[in-house]
Amino acid sequence: MLHTLMFVYISMVLYVTVMPINIPLGATNKYFLDQANFIPFRDLRLGYSGAEREIVLNIIMMVPFGFLFPIIQNKGMIFTVLMTFIFSLMIESTQLLMVYLGSLYSRSFDVTDLITNTLGGFVGFLLYIPFSRLFRKIIDS
Repeated sequence: MLHTLMFVYISMVLYVTVMPINIPLGATNKYFLDQANFIPFRDLRLGYSGAEREIVLNIIMMVPFGFLFPIIQNKGMIFTVLMTFIFSLMIESTQLLMVYLGSLYSRSFDVTDLITNTLGGFVGFLLYIPFSRLFRKIIDS
């Protein structure tokens, strides 16, 4: 049941972050790096509308990953946070690739998203800690 829940969760995250995947044939965007943000919290520092909301939503989006992953894999905090980072990096890299391929519906790479998603996984792990013994008893029985 937990594996199914994790699968549904990951599917929903991918749907929200990388769909639709539209790969045009033969066209690439050689300026794709211009659309990426490699400066942490740039939008927040520049006062862009919605920057705070995006940060909070990115953290919330990855909390379930940080909560479910250690239950399923029986791993500790460092490995859980690392896997959250890798999952987030895959999402951001896919978004960057879609911009490169000239997709009209793509989002852009944002290092702030990478940081806040990873923080969300860490928060999820912190929420998992008080319940970890209970989950181990249920799984082991």
